[in-house]
Amino acid sequence: MRTLDIGFRTHVESGATTLATCWKITRSDLAVLGFTDHDRTLSFAGTDYRPMLDGGDVPARLGGQVDTGEVLGVLRSDAIAEADIAAGLFDGAEVETWRVNWRDVSQRALLRRATIGEIVREDGQFRAELRSGQQALNRVRGRVYSPLCDAVLGDARCKVLPTHPQFALGCDRQLGTCRGRFGNVANFRGFPHIPGNDFLLRYPRADDALQGGALFS
Repeated sequence: MRTLDIGFRTHVESGATTLATCWKITRSDLAVLGFTDHDRTLSFAGTDYRPMLDGGDVPARLGGQVDTGEVLGVLRSDAIAEADIAAGLFDGAEVETWRVNWRDVSQRALLRRATIGEIVREDGQFRAELRSGQQALNRVRGRVYSPLCDAVLGDARCKVLPTHPQFALGCDRQLGTCRGRFGNVANFRGFPHIPGNDFLLRYPRADDALQGGALFS
């Protein structure tokens, strides 16, 4: 449950509110930018929030789902330049979303913290996806155990050279393709003998050779 400052709570409960939303963006190079959906600049906690962005509705969910929202804005060379987006300065940038009484900015509440995900640029505008902290918990880290090879054809782990006569045919990452097309089983990075769902759902049958030997040969 979010705890509100007494003054801010009183203002919200008054029924006649003067509220605006502010976004504080900390880029990957640690540059800090402030934007608001209000029609004039708001300043608090050492950051100026310039009128520039418009935010969409952000759902709040319980459990393991990832909350996402969007902010829309106009590309401006003095604030958010298309070149900065292309350079990746906003990839994974931290975003704080504040709800502020624009008549008295000391009355405010931090709604959420998020990071910038996918950014789409079109017709001089951008649309940035905001991802909650839950996204980090859903990110795959390390290797995934799978029957398929997790190397990329031609990379340092695969070691198949681009000059290989079958290179242009590509690879579907299966053991049979690695062996038959490239003769590269020694560098296969999958786990072809890992038990699948069929094995997990098996039940004893009269003709099964259950003598304690190897399952695969």
